[in-house]
Amino acid sequence: MLDDDARLMLAFRDGDRRAFDALFARYTPRVLTFLTRLVRDRARAEELTQDVFVRIYNAADRYEPRARFSTWIFGIAHNLGLNELARAHRRYERGDTPLEELGAADPEPGADEKVEAAELRVRLERALGKLPDRQRAALLLRSEQGLAYEEIAVALDASVSSVKSLIHRARETLIAELGEEGAK
Repeated sequence: MLDDDARLMLAFRDGDRRAFDALFARYTPRVLTFLTRLVRDRARAEELTQDVFVRIYNAADRYEPRARFSTWIFGIAHNLGLNELARAHRRYERGDTPLEELGAADPEPGADEKVEAAELRVRLERALGKLPDRQRAALLLRSEQGLAYEEIAVALDASVSSVKSLIHRARETLIAELGEEGAK
């Protein structure tokens, strides 16, 4: 059974330009958020998001819905993001990305709560940045994009047990890291 997004992609493959526009509108924010948090550079994530859609556009005639469309698109985004991280590691040492560039929403509570929430977001972003790339990607796909373990496995070209392990290790590392930073 095809999901709505796979139907749209098939319609685009068959020549319906509006179907691509609908997919672009639906997935751009999600792919951009995922890539921003993966590569930790908003400007580069915007470029990579465009690259994802260029690849989808160019692959339309070869598209076959073997998995959910979201699994396919996040697999493409993940691969482009890892390629970018590999290039970035060769070019320079990664630094922290300011939260404004990560698109973090400001909370509405009072000043004290805002400061505490901002500090927690900074600590969380720093801890996420220290995770190995595959752990961070698996965790973000699960927690922010809501993909099932099976979908993440397809997107990351890994087994389901490997994905569960990646996510478990990522969560354990974050808990330990946040606990250590909170004690400082």
